Parts: sequence; structure tokens; C-alpha cells
Amino acid sequence: MSVLAAAVTLPFILSSCLISYSDFPAQFAEPVKPVRSYDLLSYEVAPFPFPDEGGQEALHSVFRNLTPFANTVAVQGIPGNGVFCRVDVQWNEPGLGPTIFRYLSLITLTALPSWSREESYVVNYRIFVDGQERKTFTYKINRSTAVWVGLILVSWMNFFTPTQAEAFESTALQFLDDAKPIFATLRPQEHIVN
Repeated sequence: MSVLAAAVTLPFILSSCLISYSDFPAQFAEPVKPVRSYDLLSYEVAPFPFPDEGGQEALHSVFRNLTPFANTVAVQGIPGNGVFCRVDVQWNEPGLGPTIFRYLSLITLTALPSWSREESYVVNYRIFVDGQERKTFTYKINRSTAVWVGLILVSWMNFFTPTQAEAFESTALQFLDDAKPIFATLRPQEHIVN
């Protein structure tokens, strides 16, 4: 019975939400396939400490397809040689007030409204070369949510706001642009020889 109840109420609750991501780096119109100037990049995306709504896959996709490295490989832990990037995300949860109101809203099947503008993520890209940390690039993403049964009428607006995946992809693309000076200092053997 509880599975059936969840199957009936979950779509209703999800359509009563407005979610928006903001303040992340400006989105690039269309990611351009980069020139593969360097050999190998190892990377690790740490597990998210919050519900993943496509953000992790977006990060993996950028590392697989849009870096200036000919080869990328997901690893666990910092290798002793080569170029490595660790991505970790810190979650700044909403405060006690918004959390209580969110639970009350869910218990009442969104008859009571709740909203929060306090939730945010801090995305850190840490670059290591031969096991030594070179630099950390940090980007912030803010998340706003509103939940209420009356929002069903305007829930279509979610199709016109950035998703979690788009927000995290944008930070990854900005990181690759900001890290160009570090990539330019790589040793000759780390470059692709034509």
C-alpha cells in the first residue's frame, strides 16, 4: 500500500515545486570540442552529500568529452604521477526554519507552502601535478526552492530555469577555462607530440 501511495503522491508533490539554480559561472552557449593538447588527465568526482539530480553525470561528461586532454580516466585517490583533478562539493543546507516548513509542506501534500533561498553548493576543483597540489578553483551555486500545491499551475516554469546538471556543467567549463595557465606549465612529456 505504501508503494502505491508513494507512486500516486510523488508526481503530485514534484509538480508542486519550483527549483532554481543561480549565481554559478555564466553558461557557455555551446561547449566547443577542445584541441587535445595534453596527454592524460586523471580525475575523481567525490560523491555528492545531497540528492544528485544529474550534477555528477554532468561533471563526468565534461571530463570525458570537453577537456584539452586526449585521455581522461576516473580514478580513486591521488596518483603519484601526472595531472589529477579532484572535484568535491560542499553542501550548505537550508536552515532549521526552511527545513521544518519543507517537512510540514510534504506531510500536508504541499497544502502548506515552504520556500528556501538558503541552500547552496561550493564546488572545489583541486589540481595536482605529480601528487602535489597546485591550485584549487572554487565556484558557488545557489539553489532556491518553493513548494506549494498552488504552484502546479506554474510548474512549467521549471523547464526554463537551469537544472542542477547545467549548473555543475557550467562550473566545470569555467574551471577548464580558468585552469589554462596551469595546463600551459605542464612538462613537455605531458603534451601530445604531433
